[in-house]
Amino acid sequence: MSTQFRLSESDRLWFRYVVPTISEQYPGSWRSTLGAAIDLENGIDYIYEGEGEPRTVSARLWNSKPMQHFSMRHRRSIHPEMGLEIASRLGSIARGEQISDLTMEGFIYKRKLYMGIIDTRLLYTTIDGLVPFLSEFYVTNDSPKDLTFFKRAPFSLFPAESIQKIILPVRTGP
Repeated sequence: MSTQFRLSESDRLWFRYVVPTISEQYPGSWRSTLGAAIDLENGIDYIYEGEGEPRTVSARLWNSKPMQHFSMRHRRSIHPEMGLEIASRLGSIARGEQISDLTMEGFIYKRKLYMGIIDTRLLYTTIDGLVPFLSEFYVTNDSPKDLTFFKRAPFSLFPAESIQKIILPVRTGP
């Protein structure tokens, strides 16, 4: 499955399942930034507009058993020199550039949504210096030789009150 297909499918699933399911916690409107400069340069996937200021969101959605970690792209086998999410976000923080306000990672499993939400700056400043010690997994991209490696930041690294957890039956929208 190609990277581009996975990204557009994730966006479609976000609006079909996640937005309706978390509508009580996040009753405002959502706008995708897929392919826009703010997505490509800052890793911001959505802009949420509720009460108050708009919030920027980096999101990941898996169709699998839920995990108690946040996953972040670390490296790609065919371009090992290219920094992915971790290097990009840590660099942006160091340079004072924009990063998302929130990171939301969700799992759809057995008709439920399991969602972890954390302040993006807290996520990346906590893992800074720990990256070599974090466990990893990979996802195959366009060919078996093209792998993206993700690092896991276990929920146990963070104060419990810093992670909002949502577990709800999946609702569907239009």
